[in-house]
Amino acid sequence: MKSSNTIDTWTDESASGGRSQELPYTVARSWFLISGASDLPQSLGSGSDVDILDLEDAVPPGKKLAARTQVVNALHHRRAWVRINDVTTEFWKDDIAALRDSPGLLGVMLAKTDSASDVDKVAEGLRATTPVIAFIESAAGLEAAGTIAAHPRVGRLAFGSGDFRMDVGAGTDRNALTYARSRLVVVSRAAGLPAPIDGPTVPDDQILAVDETEYAAGLGMTGRMCLHASHATTINTALSPTGREIEDAKELITLLGPDGANARKGSDLPRLARARRVLDRARIFGLDALAPELH
Repeated sequence: MKSSNTIDTWTDESASGGRSQELPYTVARSWFLISGASDLPQSLGSGSDVDILDLEDAVPPGKKLAARTQVVNALHHRRAWVRINDVTTEFWKDDIAALRDSPGLLGVMLAKTDSASDVDKVAEGLRATTPVIAFIESAAGLEAAGTIAAHPRVGRLAFGSGDFRMDVGAGTDRNALTYARSRLVVVSRAAGLPAPIDGPTVPDDQILAVDETEYAAGLGMTGRMCLHASHATTINTALSPTGREIEDAKELITLLGPDGANARKGSDLPRLARARRVLDRARIFGLDALAPELH
């Protein structure tokens, strides 16, 4: 099983439990993309679990150099993840060379990852301790998702839903991408990775953001990208256990016993395992008052 103790520095004191501790990227819920060409000091502090400085889609070709320079300078003062350009472009090598020794680099998100060899190319230029999140954004990437997930440098998968939709010619109905999302969930689990990160809700629409986040969560995804800072709290709340779920989990554990000593049916132990996961996530996200330690 893959695991990581890498800790992200961005904190979230949102309504979702008032969390103020740092989260490992392996359990981070909201991932806020910030253009590397934007005014970074004013853009950070979104309330997301992770802020990502973007050198890819958010930066036009003519501004790549200036954005890269700004991001590298920012990484001397703060720690962050960076999304780099994909390996078919002329920009990715310069991205890696510039970022490699940046003191604040937490990890790299590789756009349009189509094969494990794409990860090899990027990983060769990074420090050995720098994790990579692979964006799956094409049919080729989805077909290779199992080998990509199994790559020792990949810490998590992310779904580039917009580019994937264009690549395969899928319609706008979200169900058209259900197979792709579910496949990423399955291959992540098989490779021992945390559940994948879904693509963003594009319009600045809170109701739609809630609906799409709940849909992704129902398929087994535990993170989402966001393009609007206002969606961070929405995503964090939707991907955290509810008060009712926490109470139900506590009641079940009391009934069955923390070690399952009172289990009577074959379904009791799987239900107990799920209840423990609910309380584990509640503690991770700062809902400690509702999820005391189990003994």
